[in-house]
Amino acid sequence: MIIVLDEAYRPGVGGRFDGHDVRYFPSAIREPGPLAEAIREAEVVGFRRVLPFPFTRDLVSGAANLRYIHRSGSGADWLDLDYLDELGILVAVNSGFNAPSVAEHAVLLALLCLRRSLDYVRSMEAGEWVRDPAGPPPFMLNGRTVGVIGVGAVGSRVVRAVQGFGARAICYQRDRSITLPPGAEWADLDAIYRTADVISLHVPLVDETRRMIDARAIALMKPTAVVVNTSRGTVVDQAALVAALREGRIRAAGLDVFEDEPLAPDHPLRHMPNVVVTPHVGGAGVEIAERQVEGTLANIDLYVAGRVPERLVNGHLLGDPRLRARHLA
Repeated sequence: MIIVLDEAYRPGVGGRFDGHDVRYFPSAIREPGPLAEAIREAEVVGFRRVLPFPFTRDLVSGAANLRYIHRSGSGADWLDLDYLDELGILVAVNSGFNAPSVAEHAVLLALLCLRRSLDYVRSMEAGEWVRDPAGPPPFMLNGRTVGVIGVGAVGSRVVRAVQGFGARAICYQRDRSITLPPGAEWADLDAIYRTADVISLHVPLVDETRRMIDARAIALMKPTAVVVNTSRGTVVDQAALVAALREGRIRAAGLDVFEDEPLAPDHPLRHMPNVVVTPHVGGAGVEIAERQVEGTLANIDLYVAGRVPERLVNGHLLGDPRLRARHLA
C-alpha cells in the first residue's frame, strides 16, 4: 500500500507502517501540480493542514488508487467533498482535537479588542506613556454579554471561560438537544446580534452559515459590539464587516480566519486600528500539534488494518457501491 503524507508527520511515523510504501510531500508545497504528481499512485493521503491553493478535481482525478484521505484539523471545507463522494473516496478529520486552543484564542481576541491591550503595548514600544489613548475606552469582559454562536467542542469551552470572567453567555445552535454549560442561556440569532457585547463564532462552513454575519446582521449590532471569528472566514461577509468597522458602526473585530488565506499584505483588515488579526493560528500549540499527528496516524492505522477510520466526514459511503475501499464495506 502506498501512503503519502505531509512531511510534518515523518517524526511520528517511525516504523508503524512497516511493509508499506510511505512517501512524503513537502509541508511548504505551494503549487498543486507537484502535489497531484506526489499522490498519483497513493491509496492513502494525509494532509497536515489546508494548503495555500484550492483543492481542485485535477489534484485527485489521476489518482485511480486513492481510497482514503485524512486531514488534521476540524473542517473538511477545503476538500471537494461532492467530487470525492463521486469517486468513492473516504475522508476523515480530527474534529475537536484543537478545541482547547481555539477556545483560548477566541477569548484572547475578545479581550484584546475590549481592553485595547495592543494599543498600550505599541505606545510603550514607541517610548510613550499613554494611559488614555484616543478612541473608545477599554471595557471589561466582566458584566458583559457574550453571544456564542455554535456550542460544540470550542463554543462550550468559550462559554465556560467567559463565565469565569463574570460575563453572561447567550448561545445559539440549530440543534438544541445538547445541554448548555450551567448558567448559559439559549437565544435566537437576532437577539444575540442586538444584545451581545461580544459575538464569538464557532460554526462549520455550510450553506446555512456562509456569510451569516452579513450587512443585515451587523446593522442589528450595538456600536460597542466586538465580532470574534475563529471558525471559518466565509462565515463573515468580509466586505460588510470592513465597511462597518471603518464607519464606526461596531467597536472592533478579532479575526483568525479570512475569506481568502493567506490574507493579502495590503488588505485593509491588516491596517485598521480597531481590528486584531492573527494568521489562522487559533489551533496552534505544541500539545495540539502532537495530538493532531497522532490522531491522523492512528486513523490511518485503522484503515491499514481493515477497520473503519474514526471521524469520517462522508461515512455514508460505507455500503455505497461507489466506495473504493471495498475491504471496509
